[in-house]
Amino acid sequence: MLKKVRTFREEALIAKEHYRTYVEGFESELLRGISTVTILQIIQQHPQTGLYGYQIIKTLESETKNLLIVEEGTIYPLLRKMEKDGVLKSEKKEIDGRIRKYYQLTAEGQKLLNHMTGFFSRLLEAMAPLMEYKITLPKDKYIYCPNCANKIKLDEITKFCDVCGLYIEDLK
Repeated sequence: MLKKVRTFREEALIAKEHYRTYVEGFESELLRGISTVTILQIIQQHPQTGLYGYQIIKTLESETKNLLIVEEGTIYPLLRKMEKDGVLKSEKKEIDGRIRKYYQLTAEGQKLLNHMTGFFSRLLEAMAPLMEYKITLPKDKYIYCPNCANKIKLDEITKFCDVCGLYIEDLK
C-alpha cells in the first residue's frame, strides 16, 4: 500500500501531494470492501472456534504478506457493525485467564460471504484481460450465478441460487 512508503526522492511522483492524495483515496476506497470480504473469509476458516479481533488482524497480515493491514481502531467497529447486521455472532470466552470475544459467521453471513466472494471473483475474472493477468475460477467446485454472481458450491441438493432465486439445476 502506498501509505506505507516512508522515504522517497524529492523528484519522485509520490512526492507530489496531488498524486499521493489521489492514490491514497483510491486505495482506501478499494480496500474498504476488500477488507470486509477478507475478514469474513478468515473467520469462515474457523467455523467451530471462531476468532477474536487480534487473531483476525494477524492472520490478515500474514495471509496477505503485510499488504492488507487493518488496524484495531478499524476492525472492532467493523466487527461490531457486522454483528449488529446479523452477519456475525460472537461469544465471550475465557482462555488462559483472558476474556476475549470470538466471532463466527451466522448462516446469513455465510450466504452473504458466498455472494461477495462470487461477485469479487467474477469481477476479477472480467477485469483480467484489461490488467494483463489471468484468473481461472475453479469450475469443478463452484458455479457462479449468471444472474447475481453468487458463488454456489456444486452439490446434488441445491437447485436455486440462495441470493436471487434463479433456477441453477441446468447450469451444473
